[in-house]
Amino acid sequence: MVDLLKSNWFVVVIAIVILSFLGYFIYDMNRYNVSGQKEDGQELLASVADKNISADSFYETEQQFDSSLLYQMYKNAVINQSVEDTKDLKEEAKTMENTIRSNFQSQYGDDYEVYLASELAKYGYSSENAAYEFSLNSVKEKQMNTEYIKDNFDKYSQAVEDKSPRSVSIISMSVADAENITEDEQKKKDNIDSEIESESFASAAKAFSEDTATAGNKGFYGYCDSDDLTSNTYAYYGTGLPSQVAMEALDLEKGQTSDWITVTNNSGSTLLYKVHVDQTDLNKLLNSKNEDVRDKVVSKFLSSNSTLEMESIEFYASKLDIKFNDSDVQTKLEDYISSNLSTQGDEADE
Repeated sequence: MVDLLKSNWFVVVIAIVILSFLGYFIYDMNRYNVSGQKEDGQELLASVADKNISADSFYETEQQFDSSLLYQMYKNAVINQSVEDTKDLKEEAKTMENTIRSNFQSQYGDDYEVYLASELAKYGYSSENAAYEFSLNSVKEKQMNTEYIKDNFDKYSQAVEDKSPRSVSIISMSVADAENITEDEQKKKDNIDSEIESESFASAAKAFSEDTATAGNKGFYGYCDSDDLTSNTYAYYGTGLPSQVAMEALDLEKGQTSDWITVTNNSGSTLLYKVHVDQTDLNKLLNSKNEDVRDKVVSKFLSSNSTLEMESIEFYASKLDIKFNDSDVQTKLEDYISSNLSTQGDEADE
């Protein structure tokens, strides 16, 4: 796609006009619009909950964050010009938009669009289709980052390797008391062990596992690494991988299966688990056929390498003919990028 852009003389024009983002902070809905009003001789930009916002106060606040907003706009433009809008990406973006809207509506009610518009403003989106544009750029950025990581695997992989990455499968069954297994519970344990030995872990999971999220997929849970040892997701919400299971998984080699692991969930129920390690090769995990595993690995690369995301954007930006309409804007943006790459790089070295 980069070659196509260059051969057809696509140009990314970064024309930054902060006033164009005024709509972020005076989201209309015919309730906050105070156009033409003044107070103490100053033009009012908005009035929310009886609090007036003047032009002077707005610009004073704007100066504190405009470098970050400039970079978001620049980043959005680079992503948009670097990845083609395919049918699959558009469908994925629409699904993401619907999820975002559903979550905001669930949290904020009928006025959720006000809060959604405010949040999207932080990322440089202000049009009527801001939620969709944000979603489309997000899935396009994921594709960009995935390709960049694959092309620069050796440069960034060590930080993820240090977490002992792997994909795992699990089997679970409930018991009343792990110290006093009933006859029926013991029979089920024996059946599971026998099926694993005579057939496979996947076969046993499909036939006997009580974990509804994974049993239908032959017990496949997905990505796991050392971060799961300190995750509170299971303790608080009853989802995710219990830390006891993750600990056992990290001690196993590819193809190995754990002994039975006793876990008490957040409701006080006792479960017995077995965990099987399917894959430990990071490169193969990154290229997994399972989309969730791939996405989790990419996320781990990004979170484990503080400068990776910005370096990815700069790599793709170098393939485009970027022109600035304002030299001050260009200087401010370049200083912001340089400062962040330097600061984040220093933090990574500590």
